[in-house]
Amino acid sequence: MKKLFTLILLLFVTMSFSQDVSITKSAIFKDKKKNSYLSFTLEADDGGIVTIRSYYGGMQQKLKGYYIQYFDSNLKEVKTLDYEVKNKTIKNAFLKNDKLHLIEIEELKKEKSIAINISSSEINSLSFSSQNLLKFSEDNIKDYFGVFIFPFFINNGWGQADGNHMGEVIFSLNKKFFAINFDIKNKDKETHKVFVFNDNFELVYDKLITKNIKDRLFEYNSFEVDDEDGTVYFLGKSFEKNSKRIKKGGKVNYHFELYKVNAESVESTSFKTTGKLIESLQLLKNEDRLICTGFFGNDKEHKINGVCIYDLNPTTLEINYSKFNDFSEKFLSDKYGDKSRKKKRKKEKGIDNIEFKGVYLMGNNDLVINAEEFFMTTHTMMNANGGMRTYTVYHFNDIMTLRLDANGDLKWARNINKAQTGFTTSSFTTLPVNESTYFFINCSDKIKKVSKDKIYFGQTSSKKSNLYMISLDENGNYDYKKLIDDKESKVYYKVNNGIPNLDKKTVFLLGERKKNGRIIKLKVD
Repeated sequence: MKKLFTLILLLFVTMSFSQDVSITKSAIFKDKKKNSYLSFTLEADDGGIVTIRSYYGGMQQKLKGYYIQYFDSNLKEVKTLDYEVKNKTIKNAFLKNDKLHLIEIEELKKEKSIAINISSSEINSLSFSSQNLLKFSEDNIKDYFGVFIFPFFINNGWGQADGNHMGEVIFSLNKKFFAINFDIKNKDKETHKVFVFNDNFELVYDKLITKNIKDRLFEYNSFEVDDEDGTVYFLGKSFEKNSKRIKKGGKVNYHFELYKVNAESVESTSFKTTGKLIESLQLLKNEDRLICTGFFGNDKEHKINGVCIYDLNPTTLEINYSKFNDFSEKFLSDKYGDKSRKKKRKKEKGIDNIEFKGVYLMGNNDLVINAEEFFMTTHTMMNANGGMRTYTVYHFNDIMTLRLDANGDLKWARNINKAQTGFTTSSFTTLPVNESTYFFINCSDKIKKVSKDKIYFGQTSSKKSNLYMISLDENGNYDYKKLIDDKESKVYYKVNNGIPNLDKKTVFLLGERKKNGRIIKLKVD
């Protein structure tokens, strides 16, 4: 009876789902390596598609190379290259005039130098030639960074790398410019160096950004590149009173700093809250707007209680407005229920562990924020011989989506209940199209209808992994539909590694099982 009810429910939802989704699949291909991950997908003007997948090997699972594949518009394979690398990483890639360009950072151990190169090829040949953009060595490091940053070449050349931002490459909206960001360890000063190039690989400008604060007291958040002239907007969190404590003396002990960097100048502004706590902010720039958005917690609870936004003038960096929106009653009802879990909702006083999954400016200047409840738990267990084993479980739980209007006021917020563990089939890929937002997730057939408009998506294994799409319209109403049944598929799809293309309204997913691989393109029409 329960199976019949689920079947009727799925049939009804599928029939009522208004949006068309076309699915294009490649043939199954065989890889030498078991596990690979989509790094980039690029769509050519003629419909051709380039995918770049990274693969790893050895005891420490080090990067060994990339599978670069060129498909026609129907995902029929035209050319494949096993692009082996050693001490080299592809930081970004783009297409121009039917050529594929790879922006790479390489450590040249014999020369004791680090190089930034462009490797280029016609997409139908995948035969690459390289040209050098930048090269740092002990001899010329002062020319690039203004000071000799010692010891730059200790620890295999990356001794001065600060976090994961050593050679981060970001494109402007239409890929007219790209910026290379170096976050450099410097005990006395927070130090960044930014190089901005145009799409002809010509250096437009470079700037050294320093702040008179110890490196450990500044947390880099993100940066954006303007499509008009290559101006870089750079956001970070600066701690005060020589301490990384969130509060000191009962007051918030940090503020956020936003830098505007171009060939002529470096300008900055700062902003902080008094009664709210913000872990981090996401920077977003389009043709007209400059926005910093994030989740905040009330001062006493140290939990997450809502979403905030700072809207700034891109020219002057003046703050047009700032807004703090508490989570709506509907959102909390979605998450905790109306009756049975109200006590838990009251006790917890907020939400822990929310992670950004996508922030988008819609056509009417609404802001859509998609996030996920993510956390880790550590467990210790005893084996039969009395030994102890400790392991970590990764939890990918509820989907959270919020929509703010052009004035920064909360239109609606929804929580979609799910519970998943492990990396294999967990999490989701998100895509905004027109005024709607889409989520692509894996789920079993056992979808629970908790209440009239509340559905719970449960854990599934790779062997019973169905691909679903959830849709939220501009009013926050959601629907869902099964796209691929596990019985029809020889692979499961890595929704935690999907790549959306907002301009083309497409999402690319990698399907894998053992050494079998497949690329699919989902297009929302």
